[in-house]
Amino acid sequence: MTENYWADTVYGAPPLEGLERCDASVVFDWLDLRFPVAGSKIDWSRVQGQHAHWSVSDEVQLAEMTVREVALRTLPDSTVDHVGDGLSPYGVRFSEAVCAPVVAELLEIPEHHYFLAVDRSWIVVVTTEGDLDVVDQLHFENDQLEGPADR
Repeated sequence: MTENYWADTVYGAPPLEGLERCDASVVFDWLDLRFPVAGSKIDWSRVQGQHAHWSVSDEVQLAEMTVREVALRTLPDSTVDHVGDGLSPYGVRFSEAVCAPVVAELLEIPEHHYFLAVDRSWIVVVTTEGDLDVVDQLHFENDQLEGPADR
């Protein structure tokens, strides 16, 4: 698919129209430096911080839960970064005012989704396999990533 398809059709229509675009590689570089990985995925068993995990087989329920989890963390006057690991050619940034419809629309793109606070204090990750992972209160002093996940 061409860049024009994404720019014109997907990100050129409401509610994604007009969102600030950003280089997804910057977010993925940050993730790679701060999260333990197993293969190409985050190794959630080694993630520190307040971690919650759900496996949801119903796509509608997964989308509703994801919208709720992102909206709960998106404070007024705050901003969220979104990147996808498959089809999306770039990341986007959006505000609390448009959070629910934007998250719902982004989830229509079949890829793994990463929603992060701009200050990187939380992350919500949803996979096409039905996993929803949330980490709050991210703290990366000395980049210590080992240890059991808080659940």
